[in-house]
Amino acid sequence: MTENWPPETTLERNGIRLEPLTLAHEAGLREAAADGELWKLWVTSVPEPENTRAYIEAAQKAREDGHRLAFAVIDSTTNTVLGSTSYHDIVANIKRVEIGYTWYRKSLQRSQVNTTCKLMLMQHAFETLHCPVVGWRTDIFNFASQRAIEKLGAKRDGVIRYHAIRRDGTVRDTVIYSMLASEWPAAKEKLEARLKAGGFASQGYPAPNAVRLVEVTSDHLIPLYRLNPGAVGSRMVAPNAMSIAQGRFSPNAWFRAIYAGDTPVGFVMLFDPARDLANAEKERHPPDALYLWRLMIDFAHQGRGYGEAAVQAVWRYALAHPSIKRVSVSYVQGDGNASPFYRKLGFVETGEVDEDEIVMSISLEEVRRRYDGSSPA
Repeated sequence: MTENWPPETTLERNGIRLEPLTLAHEAGLREAAADGELWKLWVTSVPEPENTRAYIEAAQKAREDGHRLAFAVIDSTTNTVLGSTSYHDIVANIKRVEIGYTWYRKSLQRSQVNTTCKLMLMQHAFETLHCPVVGWRTDIFNFASQRAIEKLGAKRDGVIRYHAIRRDGTVRDTVIYSMLASEWPAAKEKLEARLKAGGFASQGYPAPNAVRLVEVTSDHLIPLYRLNPGAVGSRMVAPNAMSIAQGRFSPNAWFRAIYAGDTPVGFVMLFDPARDLANAEKERHPPDALYLWRLMIDFAHQGRGYGEAAVQAVWRYALAHPSIKRVSVSYVQGDGNASPFYRKLGFVETGEVDEDEIVMSISLEEVRRRYDGSSPA
């Protein structure tokens, strides 16, 4: 009998082992779920204690049917079961897998266990199984899961409405994500950095001393169009094509590609009233304020200080114009918005709302104070 694809395997790294789930893991799996009574979470599929055996048997049946390969997550030192994860919704003839059915002891959540497991599963899928794509899916109300998937670098493909029954009998909408093999190297780099740094707060990259802001010409259009802001960014900024069009046709747009060395890593666009005072007045834009209209950093280059360096370049531009007294920006409300980034740079909320976006501002006097009275380097 031919073994179903992908073949069973055991993966191990950083003291964590993934081994195919069997009935030998029943007691350990039951104990892991009891750490936090995880079966009470209505947006997950963690088994109730009395249903642990049935949970494993269902996973084994799915393996026989060819659409799931479940793993027990094991502490390699103590052989303690920490949780479970799976390849699922497997489509063998196109080498597609999804990663899911993932849960861990409550005491281990937000630890490096999940990062290690995801890195092992993704690396095995892309580099050993040669999958062209890896997918994820989660309940539309499982916001923690969505944040975790998006931090991996996966793209949010959409929502399947009225898709699956929850354990409480209600029907959920399902959010679908994917990552292509071409996107894996950048995601891998960020995951490796996360493990090294112990979290996403510090990626282990030094902030660059400077970036170059390059006036956009026809030579830059395709590279800028192909930049990818990531799943979170795609919900927070306009599509690249729209930004490029506005940068080309708005009389007040100051549009620049952001380069780190010879590599395009993003773009920035200002609404500068001085470029066309009549149009700025028509748009009801104050003549003494620059508006940070767009700031987009490609996912592969996020976490390296390029966004902050680009804003510092905006400071230099603003400080060179005596008529400008402040710089404003607005952010989309919602999970994962950019407000923490802007607050760190000194922007404060003004109380204004512009088409449902929250307005923030910083005075050039504050910019000078923060940079000891001189233009930032």
